[in-house]
Amino acid sequence: APAWPTAGTPTSPLGPPTYRPPFAPHGPYAGQTPVPQPPPKKPKPPKKPRERSALGAITFSLIFIALGVVCLLDMLGVFGIGASGYFAAALAVIGLGLLVGTWFGRARWLIALGLVSAAALGVATVAESYDRVRGVGGSVTWAPTEHRDLAVRYEQSFADAVLDLRAIDFDQQDTEITVVINFGEATVVVPPNVDVTATAQLTAGDANIFGERRSWGMDNQPRETVDLGADGPGGGKLRLNLHINAGHMEVTR
Repeated sequence: APAWPTAGTPTSPLGPPTYRPPFAPHGPYAGQTPVPQPPPKKPKPPKKPRERSALGAITFSLIFIALGVVCLLDMLGVFGIGASGYFAAALAVIGLGLLVGTWFGRARWLIALGLVSAAALGVATVAESYDRVRGVGGSVTWAPTEHRDLAVRYEQSFADAVLDLRAIDFDQQDTEITVVINFGEATVVVPPNVDVTATAQLTAGDANIFGERRSWGMDNQPRETVDLGADGPGGGKLRLNLHINAGHMEVTR
């Protein structure tokens, strides 16, 4: 009996069965024209490193120069500069550096330094407002009634000023007060029994401290006067730091 062909094994009249590969995985059209592949992309050239800007270093140097100028003015007692003056000078230089940086150079880290300086300036200004009294305009008279109401510093820029301390009880107290007048006349009246040590520093003008009249030129050297009052030692201690840039200062009882 003839042998039936097995499924999947084709027969040939000229010879034994031949093997034919299956369609999968290439499919019936495998071996035809290949699909062209896109050419590989060229690697991007590395970015050229940016040159380091000198703006930051220049600004930082100018900050120290500005602080040195402010310190010199503070030592000379020209404007009665406090801690806020130093932070304000640094912040002004930083702002100038950032303004220049919008056209030339790069110094982004100055933004962080400026924020820190601005915060410090705000804190210093608030702190100084609690221990400083400044005349707004025209003649002014300060007359505190209790020791706790005393300010550390009294300052008048353009006009006359009177600081009346006669209502204060300085007994068993050790107090220090600074009085600054830039242009004008200032008078400090103290109680009869307090022990006073007055240190006057004048840029141009004169001072009359407990009846002793003294004049100073432009040497700006401090002069100290001690007056214990009619009762002698006792009655508390009061140190007056007097700064007169141009004008007259008088201390009396």
